[in-house]
Amino acid sequence: MPPQVIAGRYEVVRPIGSGGMGTVWLCRDTVLGREVAVKQIGALPGEPAAAARAMREARIAASLNDPHAVGVFDVVDENDSHWLVMEYVEGQSLAERIREVGALPPTRVAAIGSAVASALARAHERGIVHRDIKPGNILIDLAGTPKISDFGIARAQADDQLTQTGFMTGTPGYLSPELARGGDPTPASDVWALGATLFYAVEGQPPYEAQANPLATLQAISRGDGRPVEKAGPLGGAIAAMMDRDPERRWDMATASDRLDRIAHGDATMALPAGALLGAGADPAATEVIAAPVESTQRFEPAPLPPPPVTDPYAARGTAPRDDRDGRSRATAWIVALVVLALIALGIAYALTDGFGTNTPTPGQTTTVTSTQTKTETPSETKTTSSTTSSSTTTTTTTSTTTDTSKDDAALTRFIESYYRDVTKANKRNDTFAQLTPAMQQASDGREGYETFWDSIESVDVGNVEADSANDKAVVELTFKPKDGDESDETHTLTFVRDGDSWLIDSDRQ
Repeated sequence: MPPQVIAGRYEVVRPIGSGGMGTVWLCRDTVLGREVAVKQIGALPGEPAAAARAMREARIAASLNDPHAVGVFDVVDENDSHWLVMEYVEGQSLAERIREVGALPPTRVAAIGSAVASALARAHERGIVHRDIKPGNILIDLAGTPKISDFGIARAQADDQLTQTGFMTGTPGYLSPELARGGDPTPASDVWALGATLFYAVEGQPPYEAQANPLATLQAISRGDGRPVEKAGPLGGAIAAMMDRDPERRWDMATASDRLDRIAHGDATMALPAGALLGAGADPAATEVIAAPVESTQRFEPAPLPPPPVTDPYAARGTAPRDDRDGRSRATAWIVALVVLALIALGIAYALTDGFGTNTPTPGQTTTVTSTQTKTETPSETKTTSSTTSSSTTTTTTTSTTTDTSKDDAALTRFIESYYRDVTKANKRNDTFAQLTPAMQQASDGREGYETFWDSIESVDVGNVEADSANDKAVVELTFKPKDGDESDETHTLTFVRDGDSWLIDSDRQ
């Protein structure tokens, strides 16, 4: 039977989760009038040092104080049980999202990974290793903000080991090769686990096939028998860098956050070909995999180009010419041949263009392009040579290209109009807040600042929209009608990040 009230303050509503580290209940804080998540520690028979574990998790979470890490508010004891009172994240885990909708777009996965990596980088700076990063421990709230949860088996490197001998910590499918071989958890093993989590999110399945026997999964990881990359696109190289089999060559977490953020904002330089195997020796110059962990502020330069190929036929064979004069005669022959070819090419060009340049269209020409031929109509031109006047009509070939950018521009315009139509409606604001990137959500002072501002606006009229979908930006004329005050006409420049077939607003500059 679950308790009805915990510590005389937290009314139990319903269970919302359970796992190896305890059961989680949704509760109502009767003092502050808010919903919280309360996790019982020490529910497993024989689990040691429950009180120490609870206090350690509370200290770890409290020390982070990061918007992308689930916060801990309190630790309470009741009836020999220990409870953590945590922030309640209304939404679903990344694992639940994937089961519901399938694989997510690479840029969206990169944005989630960058946010989580930023919180984990702060943990690593404090000497804290999470040790259980997986899709089920990344929560996505209703506004689309990701948060890393469950520091229950995390520990600072200076802490005493609180895990029982023989008790495996972490989820087998997300353990790095060195952990699968019995090594100790390190920040590098967290990077591997986050890379494996992003693989699952973008591919729709984990990088290593789940086995009935966890030891078989660990053996597959140790051997490198993973699934190939198929859908990761621009995210492929980043996942490969985070899941490098050599922990010394993996990115550190701060670097991962920075590079994933670039990918979320359109960097496509790290794509891997479909079917590539992680850790199978991908070209480091193509993926820009960093050889060793570096500071996140370091500038990444592409690998230097290889030296030009040897063109001396003798040097290529490693021998010397028998006679220098013979070599000079060959060089002379080549030069003569090249000159002759150049003269022939100039003669052909002259003949085809009727004397260089006379075939160039004049400003008065009108060019008509059809699907089968190119026809040029031009006013009569007059050429005078030795008092003889003649009329000639020249024909040029031009190419008219038609792109589909107009369709994308129209779709982007509809997205903008829909956003400003819905944002002033309180019941639509969950949707509109989710149409902002995490960076834009923070720039809006979070959900509270966002709500405060838009609650003061009666409506927004969208005027002229100059959409530039090719560059993911738009210039928009807006008329704001506050609930209390005079309306104002403003021109805003918006930038966007692609999100599947739609966009997320990344910045708003007036």
